[in-house]
Amino acid sequence: MFNPIEFLDLARGLLRLGGGEGKIRTAIGRAYYGSFLVARDAVGINEKTPEVHRRVVSVLYRRNPVIANKLHLLRRQRNFADYDTRITLSVTDAENAIVLAEAVIDEVSSWR
Repeated sequence: MFNPIEFLDLARGLLRLGGGEGKIRTAIGRAYYGSFLVARDAVGINEKTPEVHRRVVSVLYRRNPVIANKLHLLRRQRNFADYDTRITLSVTDAENAIVLAEAVIDEVSSWR
């Protein structure tokens, strides 16, 4: 069984490699998906539709609004990283995404 925390490890590793906005953007995406998948599993949602992202955040808001906001912000950052080629993302943006992902993972992991 796959452990989604490996995505967060991959994000950290990409930043250690240095250079390249592609690595920065990929690190942001992996940080989001690592935390999203851990959160999805922690709240017991098994669906795999595009709406699942909103559904997980909605459930999180009822349980812990601060963590829900962090995951929501991470998703927005991931959307910028994946779809908006007109903005420049920095290593700091990716480091911030990793910090948010760690906070989400730490909190929802305690719910199991």
